[in-house]
Amino acid sequence: MLKKIYEGLFTNKKSISGDSSDDVEAGYMTREKILVFGISFFLAFCLWFIVNLSRDFSITIDLPVTIGNLPEEMALVDDPPALASVGVSGEGWNLIALYNNPPGITVDVEEQDVNLFEKIQQQISAISDVNVTTVQPMRLNLEMEEKASRQVPVEVIMEMQVRDRYGLVGEPVVSPDSVTITGARSRVEGIDIINTQETVLEDVSRSQELELQVETPSSAISVVPGRVTYSFEVAEFTEGEVSIPIRIRNLPPGQAVSYNPSSLTVRYGVPIDQYAEVQNTRPFEAYIDYSTIEQDTTGLLIPQVERIEDDYDVRLRSFSPRTISYFNVLNEETEEE
Repeated sequence: MLKKIYEGLFTNKKSISGDSSDDVEAGYMTREKILVFGISFFLAFCLWFIVNLSRDFSITIDLPVTIGNLPEEMALVDDPPALASVGVSGEGWNLIALYNNPPGITVDVEEQDVNLFEKIQQQISAISDVNVTTVQPMRLNLEMEEKASRQVPVEVIMEMQVRDRYGLVGEPVVSPDSVTITGARSRVEGIDIINTQETVLEDVSRSQELELQVETPSSAISVVPGRVTYSFEVAEFTEGEVSIPIRIRNLPPGQAVSYNPSSLTVRYGVPIDQYAEVQNTRPFEAYIDYSTIEQDTTGLLIPQVERIEDDYDVRLRSFSPRTISYFNVLNEETEEE
């Protein structure tokens, strides 16, 4: 009968062009065979599926665990499991229903030592022909302590790569810079810092304000607020150059030191919009501490360069020469004495 129906469906297609050649007819016959085979295969698969689901199977499902009746002034010391792994066996149809709609398991905290296997077995026994074979964990030990709260600083876990010729201006700002944690007193007192979830930024070329998720140390501890704002300023940098004299620090009375050369050429990076103003300043200082001269046996010293200008965001890149020679000069007045 199916073949007659398909022949009727394809009759119009054969007559459209008026071509009754053997090649065209063979093509339509091949399509009919493929369609008949597909329908037959689908019906056979459905029959096989129905028959097999009437057999017994064993599967493992995860049931959500909820802690109930927790006093307001108390908190759990250890993290309760969010899920219980339960092995069940029974008829396939019943297992499908259980798998698609797993029941939640509520544990009364007043029981403290809970036989989770018995509790789950009692709850699932309402479903006919389904048996509980294993439960992991088998038991729960719910220890409570007095609840406590304290404020701890937030540390941002950030990996940032700025675009070439760009850099951060100033220090990033975290708001709020601390959060309130609440939980069992012994757990809370052992936490000194809260991290944000790790964030990776690449090819950064503009200032941004991000909202970062704060990591919760455990499910037994609450963190408020759960998110912080992290903002930073990015600018394009250019290079500047300045010549600065080398000075001596902690020079004893009656001593003098001469250097060769007596100054350094310092190259630095600075935001483009600050470049013109920085050109009129000397943002760095070069110095030698006299204690390094006393300890030196080579006659060569590496000068120290430090930034002394805080009004601009200048970054030391290099200085030359890297080493200088020196010699001590004894004060003439001291010699006469």
